Amino acid sequence: MRRDRPHRVSQADVARAAKVSAGIVSSVINDRDYGSIRVSDATRERVWAAVRELGYVPNLAARSLARGSNRLIGVFTYQPVFPSTSRDFYHDFLMGVEDAAEEAAYNLLLVTGARTPSGDRSIFAGGVNNLQLADGAVLLGAGESRDELARMAAENYPFVYIGQRRPEGVELSFVAADYHGGTAAIVRRLAELGHRRIAMIQEAGAGEPVPGRRPGFLAGCREAGIDDADRPLLTLARDNVADDVGKVEDLDALIALAARESITAMVVERTDTAMAVRAAALRAGRSVPGDLSILTLTVPPEPADDPGLAHLMIPRREMGREAVRILLELLSATDSGPIRTTLACGFDPGDTVAPPT
Repeated sequence: MRRDRPHRVSQADVARAAKVSAGIVSSVINDRDYGSIRVSDATRERVWAAVRELGYVPNLAARSLARGSNRLIGVFTYQPVFPSTSRDFYHDFLMGVEDAAEEAAYNLLLVTGARTPSGDRSIFAGGVNNLQLADGAVLLGAGESRDELARMAAENYPFVYIGQRRPEGVELSFVAADYHGGTAAIVRRLAELGHRRIAMIQEAGAGEPVPGRRPGFLAGCREAGIDDADRPLLTLARDNVADDVGKVEDLDALIALAARESITAMVVERTDTAMAVRAAALRAGRSVPGDLSILTLTVPPEPADDPGLAHLMIPRREMGREAVRILLELLSATDSGPIRTTLACGFDPGDTVAPPT
């Protein structure tokens, strides 16, 4: 049995009910004038009364064409899945994006189905920009494709990355956390508490996983008047990595070295490593934070895996909001270069940082 589709109210229906032309209805609904069409307040109210009476719902695509904008912000991540819980590091970024988009009366378009035949996320899966339905996009997460970013930049598609991104040969907009300044401030705070022997526990391997933290540590030590000999850079040996300067065989050896060298504070790059360092210190009979203050430069997700662990505070929600602000600025500018913003980090001393005893 054939079912007839219910009649969808059109602008023509609204025009008949309001006794005006279809052009006037379009002008009122899209809130803009067309050529010689000027609509009085009384006529405008009559059109809206007909809209309410008939239950007319504007066609989003047609309305977007009339305005020259979809009022859509695309959101894309190269991560395997979109972060959806408060425990995910990227969750607060997305909350900030949503806050700012809502304030600007934009909708969000999460692009999740754009994948290569191998299953990897790709903006240009199928050969076309899968974000192009949106006016512009906010990108986040690791594993980005330099070639895809370069192609979007070459095509002048507006986008902003959450997190510092400087791929070779590509000038793009981003909002970043000031890891350099935040780490330096933490070292200065440790020095103010009386710590004069402070070690940084780096992750093994070539390169710095998060730019700015290691230079920030060294800068903070210089600013606090801590000599090079009193700020050892140490690397835990694991995963069969090659020998590095300051390599320590295991956690127990690290705690023994701290006691032997009178190290009273450790700045640790990763949260899981910081938690393991604290556990090893307690096993060895060391007091935390009395004998050894420990903090991490990686933000524990909320609710924190270890709510007492001192940590660098990244302004994640504010970064999400700032990414949208930058994107809207790019959309409104006729000729704008990349816009880059850095936001200050904070510090939560938790229960693992105190003056040395």
